[in-house]
Amino acid sequence: MKNDERRTRPAAAGPSLSALTAAALALPGLAQAQVETDLLYSRYEEADLPGSREANGQDSERYEIDTYLFRLAAPLGDQAFVANVTYETLSGASPWYVQPRQPGVDDTPVQVMSGASIREQRTDVQLSWALPLAGIDWGVTLGYSTEDDYRATSGGIEFEYTPQGVAHTISGGIGYSYDKIEPERGASSPDVIAEADKDSLSAFAGVSWVLNAKTVLQTAISYGLHDGFLSDPYKRAYVADGPTLVADSRPGEREQFTVSARLRRYLSGIGAALHADYRFYRDDWDIEAHTLELAWHQMLAESWRLTPSLRWYSQSQASFYAPYYQSLRSDGLASSDYRLSPYGAVAVRVDLRKALPGDWEIGGGAEWYEADGSYAIDTVEVENPGLVEFLILNLRLGKRF
Repeated sequence: MKNDERRTRPAAAGPSLSALTAAALALPGLAQAQVETDLLYSRYEEADLPGSREANGQDSERYEIDTYLFRLAAPLGDQAFVANVTYETLSGASPWYVQPRQPGVDDTPVQVMSGASIREQRTDVQLSWALPLAGIDWGVTLGYSTEDDYRATSGGIEFEYTPQGVAHTISGGIGYSYDKIEPERGASSPDVIAEADKDSLSAFAGVSWVLNAKTVLQTAISYGLHDGFLSDPYKRAYVADGPTLVADSRPGEREQFTVSARLRRYLSGIGAALHADYRFYRDDWDIEAHTLELAWHQMLAESWRLTPSLRWYSQSQASFYAPYYQSLRSDGLASSDYRLSPYGAVAVRVDLRKALPGDWEIGGGAEWYEADGSYAIDTVEVENPGLVEFLILNLRLGKRF
């Protein structure tokens, strides 16, 4: 498989900044009352890249990903064990670099895709152990993720503590991940590195308050530090006045800060709950981002639950990002990755679940996502042509024992 045919993989699963933040905002209580098993399937399909945004003027297919997840949660006295096993297959083409439509004539940025279709598999295993100790609920997590050119090993520890006689819970945690990449060389990138690695450290602290019998407020702060190879070995950047293509090159360190808040309000009169989430993110690459999500959990009859939700996102660009460059930067950094560009996005999701006799549960849902410069807080003067639109369909089967 050629390296220009491969998908850019996000950071490996494990106790990442976002995962730890989610843990900090979880409602108190680690132990499971029942043995729970879940089997989930999801189908992710990116919309074709329109020919108007492609360098060759033709529509280009993008990623299709099938994901299978098995989850087991089992109580062991006052302790609990949770295992998540994920298997993922993907195929499609990847954004490679951005160039002007007609250098020297039309400066409109257009996307150059990788060409041949990627075919790849990934396996991820996450194990968690929860136990009470000295009046505190502790959780330990270990993870391993592997694919053709990528390995990640991770671990973390977190806690929840509720002082006696108060209506709040304190939580915190720390995680570490070691990632190693061994890119495959291809015709379009013969100078790709042989191997590289990355260390990631994440930490969070959070508090949840029970405001009354129907309302819970949760807040958290998170910190992430990544050190090592943070560039994308399969991407290139276009330089008009220098070498036509240069390797994607990013700083070797990245610090991330996040502040999050969640409000949960139960409406007993109509059997519903309102979830409102906000997240502010900033890193030392000069990216600032805002995420706002609203969800409505509605019980229908006695066995159905319908959950529609709406999410909005906006971010600024990295300090060294450009769709393409007129000349090489003095610091040697260069990236035209759309994930580092300024943009906004909206996502609409609906989830439906039904409880069945015998403690079975079935469900399914769909999510539509679109990234576009018009959704951003600030005006995006030059939109990256590689911004993505996708649809996710999922099915779920669960059993409680």
